[in-house]
Amino acid sequence: MASSKKGKTAKKGAKNGKVAFNSDLLPVDLFCQLAYMSSLATSHLPRNLLFDYSARMPYTSSRYFKDVNFMAKQLNYDYSEACRKVGERTKETEPKALLLRMSGALSSGETEADFLQREAFVLGEKYGEDYERRVESLKRWTDTYVALILSAALIVVISVVSMLIFPQSPTMIALLTWVMLISTGLGAWVMYRASPKETKTHNLANTSRLQSLAQSLFKLVALPACAVILCIAVLMKLELGLSAILLSLAMGPVGFLAYWNDKQIDKLDNEIASFTRSLGGIAKAIGSTITEALGRMDQDAMGALKPGVRNLVSTLAFGINPEFCWRKFVEDTGSEQVNRTIRIFWDGIAVGGDPGKVGGLSSMFALKVSLLREKRNMVATSFSYICLTMHAILVLLLVGIYNILLNFSTAIASAAPKGQEGMDAIASLPTFAFFAGGGAQLQVLNLMVTAMVLMLTAVDAMAIKVVEGGSNLKILYYLGLTLMLTGLCLTLVPGVVERMFSTLKF
Repeated sequence: MASSKKGKTAKKGAKNGKVAFNSDLLPVDLFCQLAYMSSLATSHLPRNLLFDYSARMPYTSSRYFKDVNFMAKQLNYDYSEACRKVGERTKETEPKALLLRMSGALSSGETEADFLQREAFVLGEKYGEDYERRVESLKRWTDTYVALILSAALIVVISVVSMLIFPQSPTMIALLTWVMLISTGLGAWVMYRASPKETKTHNLANTSRLQSLAQSLFKLVALPACAVILCIAVLMKLELGLSAILLSLAMGPVGFLAYWNDKQIDKLDNEIASFTRSLGGIAKAIGSTITEALGRMDQDAMGALKPGVRNLVSTLAFGINPEFCWRKFVEDTGSEQVNRTIRIFWDGIAVGGDPGKVGGLSSMFALKVSLLREKRNMVATSFSYICLTMHAILVLLLVGIYNILLNFSTAIASAAPKGQEGMDAIASLPTFAFFAGGGAQLQVLNLMVTAMVLMLTAVDAMAIKVVEGGSNLKILYYLGLTLMLTGLCLTLVPGVVERMFSTLKF
């Protein structure tokens, strides 16, 4: 009975038995896989079933155990020898060392439970150290990114001063513009590479209501609305500021739902470790089933998990298959960490594992990941505030500089003597050559500022998203904020500058 349930769980997780290999996710997947195998091993499961169940998991690291299982079953290798063969041909350092150590432990007669529990703890410590190093590196790169966008704004100011002193060629201005755009985009890409890689939302068929609503609105409302706004902006030649505001209003609600769902997942992830640890302890202490132990838990002490646990208790009380009940509980959370933690816990219980040990192992995995994410959130929160503030200031500065020069050009033209000779006399002055030539230099500056503003709008939103992590739809939230700030600056600043110049006498 337990084996049948376990088989269903394993097949449910893998899609057609194929999982794309992702080296960035290998550390956390390997840590989760060993915690999972340790949970199963507490039931003293036969070695062939232990590897068979582990090979079916939808993790990047499962490929190694699948190869071991294939060699043992199809080629009649001993499991210790199969581990050695697979380990020797593995290129990745950590899985290679693990498989070779496993080969030695299995051949020496050490029990799988002791070996896997020890290795799970060691890999958890290594994963934590690597994650913390990445967070520290990410913190330094966020400071570097702020310096990069400030440097880009400084280049614009220097270009304006150079234009005022002596007219610059369009080639030089285009070169400076490309340098700014590439350096800003490169900063966001480097932060993406430096950030810890993890999956926060699960990819099961059903998910949380907020996540489902966000996905539906994105496909049915946000995408069509943005397409319509862009078409109208092109056909009716709407101002860039107004177009940015309309796009922000179109994608902002979907982004906010994804952002709010991400915050709810954080709360669930913080609670799941204590939930499985307490549930396993109660089941072991009273010597009952998990269903009975769940009914004795104090639901008021479960925090964000309370609604889901209440539904779980109700469905179990009706006699529904526990496998389906736990699956529904996981799907409603929308969290990949809850999915993995419950998989470690419930599958270990389903094959007859010790409730206390299984609860402790699942709790160890969940708590380690949750604490590491808290450290990342500290860096991400401060960076998001700084980045949005810097974005507003830089767009205000860039748009303000251009409009000041534009209004100053208009004022000079109105104050100059009538006729072409008067304008030629004004243009012959070195500083005022910038305003000659039918405003060609102003047009070049306008293109430069527009390109820089649009680049900052997109890259700043992407930078905040890669630092925070989470669902990809969250980028719509930050893109909506940067678009709104950009649109307000493009809409309001020209009027403010024009009123300021209207009070001056030339």
